[in-house]
Order: sequence, then C-alpha cells, then structure tokens
Amino acid sequence: MGCAVDSSSALYKQHRLQVLTERFSELQDLPQEVFAVDPTNAHQSPNTEVLYRCRKCRRALFRSSSILSHMEGSGPTAFAHKRITESVHLRGSGPDKCTSYFIEPVQWMESALLGVTEGQLLCPKCTSKLGSFSWWGEQCSCGHWVTPAFQIHKSRVDEARTLSVGNFHTTKT
Repeated sequence: MGCAVDSSSALYKQHRLQVLTERFSELQDLPQEVFAVDPTNAHQSPNTEVLYRCRKCRRALFRSSSILSHMEGSGPTAFAHKRITESVHLRGSGPDKCTSYFIEPVQWMESALLGVTEGQLLCPKCTSKLGSFSWWGEQCSCGHWVTPAFQIHKSRVDEARTLSVGNFHTTKT
C-alpha cells in the first residue's frame, strides 16, 4: 500500500512499548530497538533537541525526542481514593499539572529493567533516584494512567538547550 512506519513518532513508540508489555512474561531479553540511544554514546552533530541531565551530577540522561506525551487526566478527582485534602484541589492546572516526564526506555536503563516488572530508576553515574518504572503502568500527577511507565521526576533533572552563536555551540541550562 506504499505506507511507511515513522519509528521516531511518539505514537509509534508508545504502541511498540504496549505490544512489548503484552508479551513481557514471554521475554527473556528486551529487543535493542526498544531502547533510545544513550545521549552520552551518541556521536551526533550539535542538535537543537533539549537534553535532560541529572540535577545532581549533570550526566546526560535523555533527549526531548524520548518524551512520550499523554492526554491530561482528570486531575485531583482521579486520586479520590487517596482522600486528597482541599489544598491539593486548589493547586495548579494545565501543563504544570504533570510533575514527571514519561519517556521511552534509554540504553542506560537496560540493566535495571531486565527480569523485573517495576522498580526505581537511578542515575547511572551518581545513583541518585530519578524516578521509577512499571511495565503495568503508573498514574501521572495529572491523573492519567500511563502504560508502560518510565517516569522521571522533573525536579530531578535539568534541561540543557544547545545555542548556536556563529560557528560556536554552547549549552544553556
């Protein structure tokens, strides 16, 4: 039919991860195409993509192309079973509701993901806690359920943008 698959599409990445989740019990090893390239291993020309670094040690963790967007959930009402206090109902709404990034797995995560269904994501350099993962899913702070979930807390990472000035490339954090 002449159609082509765009493997860089966030929708395709989410679909590929969901199919993998359904077959997780059969898998002895994860296919390498599931993992995004580790930004520290990438020998690429300067990129306009945002790079996310560990806030503690500054190690590059993932690029903006690895972030998987999700629909905004119903907010605090999704947490009614946890008896949310009224002060939480008054807090922000909109894009600031999500306090985490949900990303595709990156190569540095491979050893943590093998053979387990959920756990913590630790920085590969300084071992500080960055977030968590669950093949069965986790709930975002906006209330949306994300499956599978590779969740990195926004408070644990910094954005680094590359700026071009003439022939020089600098990083702005």
